[in-house]
Amino acid sequence: MKRKSSYSKFIQFVNTYSIWVAVGSFSTYLFFSNIYKAHPNYLVALGLALGVWFIYTLDHLLDGVTLKERAVSIRHKEHFDNKKTLKTLLALVAFVLLTIAFLIPQEYYRFIGVLVSLTSIHFAMNYLVSESVKRKIFLKEVFIALVVTLGFAYTPLLELEDKYTFGSISNYLILIFFVNLANLILFSLFDKDADKMSATLSIARFYSNKTLQFFIGLSLLISLGYAMVLYLGCSGISTVAFAIILCMQLTLFVISQFPAYFRINDRYRFYGDLIYVYPLFALPFL
Repeated sequence: MKRKSSYSKFIQFVNTYSIWVAVGSFSTYLFFSNIYKAHPNYLVALGLALGVWFIYTLDHLLDGVTLKERAVSIRHKEHFDNKKTLKTLLALVAFVLLTIAFLIPQEYYRFIGVLVSLTSIHFAMNYLVSESVKRKIFLKEVFIALVVTLGFAYTPLLELEDKYTFGSISNYLILIFFVNLANLILFSLFDKDADKMSATLSIARFYSNKTLQFFIGLSLLISLGYAMVLYLGCSGISTVAFAIILCMQLTLFVISQFPAYFRINDRYRFYGDLIYVYPLFALPFL
């Protein structure tokens, strides 16, 4: 049997345990804080990163425990095999998040409540509602894209002393929402066969590959349009910020156009999640 390279092992580890997701949440929060010219709250940034990791890990763990022998993806198998260790880690992270909650300003509490409520709805829909109902009223990718967008792009606004003078952030929210949506549909496209084998419901179960490719391209075009509006506007984003957003969109487009290469060792997930880490390298120049 051919041994895996260190590169392949690194990709598998990062994908399985949602490393880029956590780091990306931290860096994207700082990115939007810079765009809004808001002083970042690093405790909030840490809480956001740990909270997103907690949600992803809990989701994968529940999937692994539910699927058991039917689990197809490596991350579900790994989470099921290491469930005892992961339960301990989740408990530890939950304690840290609770501690952070007591240290941050109270104005965050209502917003955190909204995010927790939306996340609870997601878990309830995924694990307590029948598939026939979910097919009619629930689009997982759209819902997750919305929650992630609020975490990434709305949270930094709470640090502004006068939020009303900043104006509307709808363009920023729509921009990152469609980047998130393109990313999630892309993942569902690559996971289509695995989801079918494990009876996991996703948008890929409703549409053909060609239609999914169209949705991905359309989402990227819409996000590009809003990026151009923000870049060319009177009080628009900087050239560096625009370049980062463009790199995020371009990465997803390239992944969608070369599925044979990015399917190997789940490279699509590695580089798809890596886009949220791009802002970390640009922060010194913003």
